[in-house]
Amino acid sequence: MMILATLRMIARPERRSDLLETMRGMLEPVRVERGCLSYCLYEDVEDRNTFILVEEWKTQKDLESHIRTDNHRRILALMDLLSEQPELRFNTVSHTSGMELIEDLLKTDLSK
Repeated sequence: MMILATLRMIARPERRSDLLETMRGMLEPVRVERGCLSYCLYEDVEDRNTFILVEEWKTQKDLESHIRTDNHRRILALMDLLSEQPELRFNTVSHTSGMELIEDLLKTDLSK
């Protein structure tokens, strides 16, 4: 089962560029780690100091291996740049669907 990790961080305004520079430098090194399916940083369009890091890992073991790396320790070191406690969530995904779900629902609605 895939593991989805999300980390919401709000940077102190005066440290925003430091946070962004460090995170940008981590993207490619983490993406080549074993089991990394996706590792993306997003900026909130309503608050330029809020960032969401979304990670997808093939297995729990792959995520645990990543957590033990220097790359992950660099994230922990960023906590001093934040204005508040970050929000971290780990979700286990057992099934994923895409547009076919919407198409099936709309077809069902049209046939009623």
